[in-house]
Amino acid sequence: MPVLAAIAKMLVASDIASAIERIHAGIVPIRDALNAADRELGDGDTGMTIAAVVAGWHTLLGALPSDVGEALIVVGRETSRASGSSLAAVLATGFSAAGRSMRGKTSLATADIVAATSAAAQKITERSGATAGAKTVLDSLLRVCADARAQASYDLPAAIASAKAALAEFRDRPASIGRARMYGDRAKGHDDPGMLAAYLLLAACKP
Repeated sequence: MPVLAAIAKMLVASDIASAIERIHAGIVPIRDALNAADRELGDGDTGMTIAAVVAGWHTLLGALPSDVGEALIVVGRETSRASGSSLAAVLATGFSAAGRSMRGKTSLATADIVAATSAAAQKITERSGATAGAKTVLDSLLRVCADARAQASYDLPAAIASAKAALAEFRDRPASIGRARMYGDRAKGHDDPGMLAAYLLLAACKP
């Protein structure tokens, strides 16, 4: 999940809070870019969904537990509360699964980030029916996870690069799940809004 990679070498709960603060401060251009992308492949409201979710996250500042796993579970719960959209449900599922896999830890190293992201991807696959290669946010998570696994340490710039690479890889592919699948080959040349959201949220975490 996006805030999982907002780290230098270790992730602690205060890093999650700082990432949320930066995302919240930069939400307007993110909202507008996502709405524009979703007008090509959906209802044009993904930006509003993400803005509502980020506003919900912002209410958690000062109240996140020091246990990183518990903090991620809280973020997942708030994501679900903030929006009933399918993308919010996917994000909530991912955060909750990542959090449960890391419960009891007050800091996460690269190996933990890989394990948490893998847990998120597995649960999203189970609950949403999405699979690798379907051109969804799952593909962004899988790319971040694969790249992190291949490196001894993993930082925020690397995660941003991974999400950007996933966008580029899938841009000229059709979508095979969700509303975008109705566009068939017309989806080629357009970014999936969920994948774009993952990239923009990660990029907004950067100080």
